[in-house]
Amino acid sequence: MASRVSGCWIGKSIGGTLGLPAEGKRGPLNFSFYDPVPTSAPPNDDLELQLVWLHLLERRGFALTQRDLAEGWLAHIHYMWDEYGRCRWNLRRGVPPAAAGVFENWFVSGMGSPIRSEIWACLCAGRPEHAAAYAVLDSSLDHGAEGIAGEVFLAVMQSLVLDGVGLREACARGLAAIDSATETARALALAFRLHGEGVAAWDAYRALVAAHDHDNFTHAPLNLGLIGWALAYGEGDFERSLLLGTNCGYDTDCTAATVGATLGMLLGEDGIPERWKAPIGNAVWIGPGILDIAAPTTLEELTARTLALAERFAATPPTATVSVAAPPAVALRDLPGTLLLEPLDGSPPVPWANGELPRPVLAAGGAEWTWIVGEETRGGALLVALAREGCRLLIDGAPVIECPAGVRFVPAVHRPAREARAAFTPTKPLHRVRLELRSRSVEQDAAVILATPNKHLTSWTGEVLPHAARL
Repeated sequence: MASRVSGCWIGKSIGGTLGLPAEGKRGPLNFSFYDPVPTSAPPNDDLELQLVWLHLLERRGFALTQRDLAEGWLAHIHYMWDEYGRCRWNLRRGVPPAAAGVFENWFVSGMGSPIRSEIWACLCAGRPEHAAAYAVLDSSLDHGAEGIAGEVFLAVMQSLVLDGVGLREACARGLAAIDSATETARALALAFRLHGEGVAAWDAYRALVAAHDHDNFTHAPLNLGLIGWALAYGEGDFERSLLLGTNCGYDTDCTAATVGATLGMLLGEDGIPERWKAPIGNAVWIGPGILDIAAPTTLEELTARTLALAERFAATPPTATVSVAAPPAVALRDLPGTLLLEPLDGSPPVPWANGELPRPVLAAGGAEWTWIVGEETRGGALLVALAREGCRLLIDGAPVIECPAGVRFVPAVHRPAREARAAFTPTKPLHRVRLELRSRSVEQDAAVILATPNKHLTSWTGEVLPHAARL
């Protein structure tokens, strides 16, 4: 077991390092080795968030709740990317942890939780039902059905591989553990079916992309399908699998890291070629968004602490599976940071806070509102105005953003279309904001976002919310 757990974390580090420079690129790509060749593995959230759970497990034991993980998010995870930022924003506003993953979160189907499967697999090696329960608990904080399905598939599959189950059987049992109605299950089933039918690897790749492509390169169903594709066509060979998991493109640091971790579990530390291990060394580096945890400094330390936890879990596993509360209804009007948008057609005001726009505003072709400048944006703010059919954002009557039609709709502060974002420095306590949409279709995607200079969501109402990000 020690060799397999060590192989897991080494493989995770190798894959994350290899895939990071290609993140967001569409495949096929042409990697044959690291490019650039590293001298150590860089920080990567694929591993870092699992170190937070390691920290919590060591201190609180195995009877974790959604509330425990929510407290972990607020105290230790300060990244603003996509679902991470929406999770923090929701929790800061008082959204119950059971609803934080699905409330006003466009990124419910992102890759942020599938990449966190290894800690649960290692903790629950040979206990796939427990691995699945922890995966659901974990992913429910920042995801909906698709992100949850992705993490459950991987946690179950990897827990079986760690227990000596063959890769093909483990994948089949992982797939059986998730809802067959999810897009994630369909993408995985397609990858495995095409491989079983003898379809050439890159022909199968093109079929997967045609069926599951998405504006968001971190869309979990497509990326889980690509992980399944790389595992199937890699046929247990570390290098072949790893390169497929990178050259497929899309969320490559995640796909390659997960493939690398899984092959490391399958082959053990000694089964990973030395040429892949040598350049990354054995250090574990933590980025600026993970704070106040006792993080391991080496892969050896990470392996030893993981094994110690697994030994404790084997001796005293929970008497019942981890329970996850159903998402409760949340009243947007009752949350701090909520304001009333004034639709341009004169219809009644609509509650809103930040992000995707409500249907009455879409039908009205836009809205106006008053921005009360708060402490977090007094020295400057970042604005995003994004609509698939085009829009214009004005402040005090002056155009600030002109977003053309046809841009990719990804309402993320750190990676929207260039034309959809702007920096703005407030000049007075109140500003009047106006959004004009090019279309009145209620089916279009449209969003407006206010963020701090460090790209965290913040309030249009000027309210100072607790647990401000320290990144």
